[in-house]
Parts: sequence; C-alpha cells; structure tokens
Amino acid sequence: MSLDPFGLLSRFDDDWFASREAVVLFSLSAISSIAALALFAHIHPANMLSWAQLPLGLVSVAGPVGLALIYFGMWVYWVRLDDSAPWNKRAWFLILLLGPWFGSCLYCFFVYLPQVLRKNGRVAR
Repeated sequence: MSLDPFGLLSRFDDDWFASREAVVLFSLSAISSIAALALFAHIHPANMLSWAQLPLGLVSVAGPVGLALIYFGMWVYWVRLDDSAPWNKRAWFLILLLGPWFGSCLYCFFVYLPQVLRKNGRVAR
C-alpha cells in the first residue's frame, strides 16, 4: 500500500522545498492563514456594506488554498526532509496532528524556515 496513491507528493523534489519560491509560498501561506483567522474572528459580514465585503470574499477564497498548502507542505517536509532530533520530530508530529493548520504555521516558522535558511547559508547557526 502506497502512502502516495495519486503521486502528488512525488511531484516536488527535495530541492524544491529549499527553493526561494517554496520559502515565499509557505511563509505567505502561514501569514495569510493566521491573518484570515484573526480577520474572521472579529468581523461579521452581515454588518458590512456590500462593497466592503469584496476584500473579505477574496480572503474567503484564498484562505482555504493557503491552508491546504501550508498543511500538506509542512507534512511533506516533516516526512521527507526534517533533520531534527528524534524527540523534536515526535513533538512536532503531535503538534501537526492535533493542531492541523495552526500547528502547520508554527512548524513553518519554528522548524521549516530555520532549517531551510540555514541549509541555504542565509542564517548562521
């Protein structure tokens, strides 16, 4: 039984996860996911003028795409490329499992970005 029945995970090679495009994509996905949650927690569209609902609608469409990208992207990175110590990987497994999108955002900022930037030589260890 394959863990990748549709071949989606194998479409991106390991080098892509360390590319500038991937770093920008995952960073923006994480930031937009957190911003969307903060936005929707405090805004009630029924109380807004119709023209003011347009930006909210755009975030409503883009939000799920960003959530999916950050969620699946961080899982793929955790499975294939994370070189953390075994206990750290176990802790992040629980965080990714129990806090799906928020855990993925945390993982992006605290594991993915530091590892990728260090591997690319942009951050001193």
